[in-house]
Amino acid sequence: MIGLVAGWIMGIIRRGRGYGLIGNLFIGTIGSLIGWYLMGLLNIRAPNLLAQIVLAVAGAIVFFLLVGSFRRKRKKKNREEDE
Repeated sequence: MIGLVAGWIMGIIRRGRGYGLIGNLFIGTIGSLIGWYLMGLLNIRAPNLLAQIVLAVAGAIVFFLLVGSFRRKRKKKNREEDE
C-alpha cells in the first residue's frame, strides 16, 4: 500500500499525474526498497505511516535519478558511435 501511494505521489511530481495502477505500484515498490536500504545505511527510523511514505517517495526520487543518469550515458554513447 505504501508503495502504491509513493508511486502515485512520484507520478504527480514527475508528470503532473500518475503512471497508472501498475506503473505506480512498480515505481513505488522500487522506491520503497531503495528508501528502506538508504534508511538502513543512514540509521534513520520511520516511526509512522507518513514517515514511511516520505521515505518511499525519497527512494523513488533516487530511482528516477539513477534511471535518468543511465539514459543520458546511453544516449551520449550512441551519439559518439554515430559520429
